[in-house]
Amino acid sequence: MYKKYLVEHLSQQDLRIRRLNNAIDVCLDILSLSEGEDYESTQLKSAKFLTTLVLFSPENDKKLAELHHRLKPAYKAVLGLRLLDKLVTDDVIKNAYMMKDYDADKRYEPDTTNFECYTQAVILPIMLAAIFQDVGLQHPSLIQLLEGEEGNKDRFRLLENQERAEMLALNYQHTLDYLKNGLGCQQAGAEKEQEITAFDEAEQKRLKFQLGLVLDANSSKRGTSEIIKIPQIYSSVIFSTKRDYQRKNLPTASMLIAQLAIKKAISPEVSDVFMSIVGRFPLGFGITYIAQDQDGNELDFYEYAIVSRLNPPEPTQAICRLVTKKMMFLPYGITDVIKKSQNLHFQAARRKLIKIDPKRLAEVMEKLSHNYGVGNNKPLIPYFWEPNEYFFVQGNQNLWSSRK
Repeated sequence: MYKKYLVEHLSQQDLRIRRLNNAIDVCLDILSLSEGEDYESTQLKSAKFLTTLVLFSPENDKKLAELHHRLKPAYKAVLGLRLLDKLVTDDVIKNAYMMKDYDADKRYEPDTTNFECYTQAVILPIMLAAIFQDVGLQHPSLIQLLEGEEGNKDRFRLLENQERAEMLALNYQHTLDYLKNGLGCQQAGAEKEQEITAFDEAEQKRLKFQLGLVLDANSSKRGTSEIIKIPQIYSSVIFSTKRDYQRKNLPTASMLIAQLAIKKAISPEVSDVFMSIVGRFPLGFGITYIAQDQDGNELDFYEYAIVSRLNPPEPTQAICRLVTKKMMFLPYGITDVIKKSQNLHFQAARRKLIKIDPKRLAEVMEKLSHNYGVGNNKPLIPYFWEPNEYFFVQGNQNLWSSRK
């Protein structure tokens, strides 16, 4: 009996280690796609990664909720790391455990001991916490609650209050269980007893930190956990799983963060840092803006741009790749800052075009609608545009060329 138990235990342990190693491999792949050899290249690679995830999402896809559910974890993880870096750079984080192995000069040098220790102790647990923050939803009890005993319910439907409360409680319970027992700690690869002990102790601290992030993110407690809590709130709008999702609502993600900070539901200081990274307009959002001539004079038509960079000069401004010129789509373009006074998302900018002859505005729309799915029922002065179809043309995918 004991021998059978031991074999089964070892088998379960082997599967757990395999799951954890696979999860870490995914994290390392995401790191390679989103981090470079220094701060600037990391900001650019992260912008490419995050923008591309958003542009993978077509507004009118019938399975959009399911797609968003899959895209959200990696998006949260990278946003959390960029928030972490900025908080550390701005000397906001005072957590001794997190700062123990941090070295600003070696943050992006993977061949150094400090990088490896910091990655193992801080970077990976933040990524794992963000990626598996809602893994409890995959538990059989949650699947039955969300999809029904016969599997005939829409898991992304609007839940009744009692159903939602039960869902949140079960998700929290099973998520912590999975992180602790389904993934747990890595096994030491060392042979010396002293090295094994040191590794095991480090892993226990790593897991405790990781679990603490998820525990506190699910409470009203403010602090370190906001590294994953704020990206979670933000991404719930960017990658909403509501069936009535509309692309025009993406800028409300940052507004939600600002409102929660005003109410002190999240730290105003951390919120300000996060807003300085993402700005008012999320990466991948299609901006419509009033065209200008070489002297800066505003013209009687608008152009299209895609938000393509992090860290805008002001939250209400956006660093974009300009994708049309003189109302013609181009496979290349320059990167520029769209000012608030030009951005048709804002009513003040829209008023400037109201005086334009509607026939002229209809002409502009017709020119900018060719092959890009903008229907005739759209307003003559659009708040935004849908860049998904533009981006999916292979020649238009290099939004980050060296042209300035």
